[in-house]
Amino acid sequence: MSLPPGNTANGNTGGRSVGVIVLNYNGRDVLPGLLESLEKSDYLNWRLFLVDNASPDNSLTLARAWLDKLPMEIIENNENLLFSAGNNVGIERAMEWGAEYIFLLNNDTIVPSSLISELIEFMEKNPSAGITGPMIHFGKPEGVIWGAGGLVYEWWGVVRHRGIRQKDVGQFPDAGKVDYISGAAMMIRRAVIEKIGMLDARFPMYYEDTDFCYRAKRAGFEIWYVPTKPLIHLVSVAAGGQASMFKIRTRFSSGIKFFSRYSRWYQWPTIMLGQVYEIIRVGLMVARGM
Repeated sequence: MSLPPGNTANGNTGGRSVGVIVLNYNGRDVLPGLLESLEKSDYLNWRLFLVDNASPDNSLTLARAWLDKLPMEIIENNENLLFSAGNNVGIERAMEWGAEYIFLLNNDTIVPSSLISELIEFMEKNPSAGITGPMIHFGKPEGVIWGAGGLVYEWWGVVRHRGIRQKDVGQFPDAGKVDYISGAAMMIRRAVIEKIGMLDARFPMYYEDTDFCYRAKRAGFEIWYVPTKPLIHLVSVAAGGQASMFKIRTRFSSGIKFFSRYSRWYQWPTIMLGQVYEIIRVGLMVARGM
């Protein structure tokens, strides 16, 4: 059944309609913070599509308690489809609803009240911007950057969030084009999805956002970092932590797929060096308990 656009919690239908897609897996401990922050959003024309990936915890019981507080639809997958396929379920539903923008959002985030407004305002003023993303901070320690958009070093097979683990001292004050936006908080113009399709499920987790942005750029859209108030990201809760073996293994596998798709044959010697460096770097993180 098609739902009317607009934030039905407050009756306002002004502005572009935004479908907020939150993929949930075992989010019992983080969902309350996200939902509370969305309730305070100053943007009114949005609807939350909460897609649950067959969580064995009581996430859905918790989420249902918010049905009378937020403009929200809960979608239950019968199995854990992982990130790309799981989000695609929500994207498809939001498109059916009539969303003019799609906002992918991790379940372990805290959203500033002005965030959606800031991103939509920028994209309305910049029609060539197909995808945008905000300033993102770690949950702990406070004031430390998780990412301000991202860059791809194609010769070295390395993908990096700009400013990661730097203290935020205002070093990214201006909007700027980047290579990719993290799927943790990615605002997408509907026209992008209509032209290139949804996330590629061949990247079940990690690099799916980078691949999506590369496809969008090849289709003529621009990718922009927007210097918003910082979104807080608790980082890799569903994957078992920032340095879990599942994350390391899946990230490496997806990285090889990504560079196999976009690199040239003569770049592979340095790409493999870069991948070895990444394995060593992440291994040191694990050893240090980071």
